[in-house]
Amino acid sequence: MRNQFLSIIIVSSAFLSACTSYQTKPFLVETTPTLPNAAVEFETTITKADESERHYRWYFWRADNRVEMRNPQDNSSEEWTRLANGQVEYSMIFHNDKKTIDYNAVDLGMIGETPNWTMTTLLISPEMMATLVSDSDETLFNQKAIHYKTNLPNIVFELTWLPQMQVPAMIKREVNGQAITTKIVSLEPAVKSMLSNPEASAYDHNVFADIGDKESDPFIKSVMHKLKGSHDHDHGHGE
Repeated sequence: MRNQFLSIIIVSSAFLSACTSYQTKPFLVETTPTLPNAAVEFETTITKADESERHYRWYFWRADNRVEMRNPQDNSSEEWTRLANGQVEYSMIFHNDKKTIDYNAVDLGMIGETPNWTMTTLLISPEMMATLVSDSDETLFNQKAIHYKTNLPNIVFELTWLPQMQVPAMIKREVNGQAITTKIVSLEPAVKSMLSNPEASAYDHNVFADIGDKESDPFIKSVMHKLKGSHDHDHGHGE
């Protein structure tokens, strides 16, 4: 599961009941120059109509103008970096092979994959944020958590938000008859070492624009189905 990482979240079923005095509010992102650093372990559970389940653990790391999402199943990462001019670059990192595939902003624009920085950093799209209304709050991970639901008709989308950390504690949605629930497993600082490999800068970097000249390379052939913009790219983001 890759950018399917962005396919999202439950933490606790013990939400406080909304009482008659609770004042509902729209979702609000704090307007700060930089978001808080975050090191989070998530688990996503996909439940099908027959109640069979699949579970995926993954890691989210956010610092300054960089976001990394790491998939321990195949020991790969996706990394986004926002430049001073506001453009975003992207890399697929394959830790076992110590190699990367790097995309600049022009590459991403040409293949129709320009990242939404808000969704990348907060794991929720601005369009969905605009539909959310709070219905209760509680304490999770020793901090305030606010529970939201979408006001869109016939759409199931719930969010439990940690405003102090600016990360979701839980996101639950339904897609094509499947319930997709993602929850925080750990917010401990110790998780940070699992997320960002300090040796990654020394990996062998491959530029996406040159991939066409390297299609016979064994490494490129082995990862081609995972690469954005390749003919073999696997679009199964929901899994």
